[in-house]
Amino acid sequence: MSAINAITDRVARWLPPVLLIVATTGLRSLETGWLAPASRERPRLAALAGSGGSLAVLGGMRSAVASGFWLRANLAWESRDAAETTALLYLTVAADERPLSFWLNGARMLAYDLPEWRIEPGSPAAWQKRIRTEHAAVALAFLHRGEEWRGPAPEFTMEMATIRLRVLGDQEGAARLYRQAAEQPGAPYYAARIHGELLRGLGRPAEALAWLRQILPGLPEDDPAARRDVVEQRIKELESVVGEG
Repeated sequence: MSAINAITDRVARWLPPVLLIVATTGLRSLETGWLAPASRERPRLAALAGSGGSLAVLGGMRSAVASGFWLRANLAWESRDAAETTALLYLTVAADERPLSFWLNGARMLAYDLPEWRIEPGSPAAWQKRIRTEHAAVALAFLHRGEEWRGPAPEFTMEMATIRLRVLGDQEGAARLYRQAAEQPGAPYYAARIHGELLRGLGRPAEALAWLRQILPGLPEDDPAARRDVVEQRIKELESVVGEG
């Protein structure tokens, strides 16, 4: 059974206990602005959870319900139950798509932890690669869902880039995504630096040099996070490599 299909079979088991937790912990009143979005999200949540839209009518309880699902996802993770963990991650974000931590940490579980539970020591390298590739695809799909439901964010794009680099060994794809992230509003400075380093690693120093020269004017000298000095040093090194020094 696939991770997505497993969700439907898990809902009936997990929803009542979580609602009990919600009822006994005391919830805040209905959140401003939720009732209108609830009607728009109902078909999506009903299709995901397979529960006739019961999550969609939780109103102001969605944050607490999501926290309950997240707690149970972590318990399933501790038990190394891959299907349960995946199902509960999807139910968590279905209940409340807003916290980035649900999406990012969930994707890391899917991409890095779950494949290790399936790989036996000494198994063929081709088999290990296949398992890791399958789970990377699940994690990337999870993050794409986050972009659809929550809206684009550089954190989503950088997480996808990291999975492509660390799990799939796709340096080209990672470089493309880090540039995409660097060009999104609110992106951290290091996204642009990593793009430059990946271009350099790909044997494209001229492109890396052009990129770093492009971003340098936008790096403030008084912000340590910008690491302007590092970028300037890289530019000098690359100028020497391409014969412009």
